[in-house]
Amino acid sequence: MLNFLFGVLVLIFSLGQPALAGEIMFEGYYRIEIGGKPVGYTIQRYEYDPKAKTFEVTQFLRAKFGDKMFQESLKGKANDKFNPISYAYTSQVNDQLKAIDATFKGQIMTLKINDGKSDKVKVETHKVPEGTFLSSFLIYVMLQKKLPLNQAFKYSGIAEEEGASYWGKAWLESKEDKGKHVVFRVLNSFKGEEFVSKLMAVP
Repeated sequence: MLNFLFGVLVLIFSLGQPALAGEIMFEGYYRIEIGGKPVGYTIQRYEYDPKAKTFEVTQFLRAKFGDKMFQESLKGKANDKFNPISYAYTSQVNDQLKAIDATFKGQIMTLKINDGKSDKVKVETHKVPEGTFLSSFLIYVMLQKKLPLNQAFKYSGIAEEEGASYWGKAWLESKEDKGKHVVFRVLNSFKGEEFVSKLMAVP
């Protein structure tokens, strides 16, 4: 999950079947605000390939926090049960660079980390809890669970920007019928941070 993504995100999703091959499940552009003032933007895209039975997420963020210009990008892949396959993450804070390439085999995560200061790549392996998924897929995993309102969903998610797994908790706080669509308010606690998302379901 992109670490500096504060505020409210509005996602639109379908209650029907996943998109066909080559089609996009969801894509959106968001403005990031702090104290009511715009500081940057983020773009998200989710896709499903029925032939390979894989989900993909692509994200890009650019924002300025204080005197720091922040950019990051993510390309992640998971199977049709949201078990992680791989992801590539890059970030730049002013002139400081970081890149993580991760692959997964069962519960073993292998990381290749480069700090942008040399050609040397640091390789790490970690065992993650069973059922761990890329945190960027949280909303879609929750939709698979069909959770009732205010029932907490405890999960283990990969913080892609760190290459580490953390326990989190998310729940549907409210559901509001708007006639042609339904709006869900989702609360998420992850890595000691609080996130709010609004989901608009269309038939």
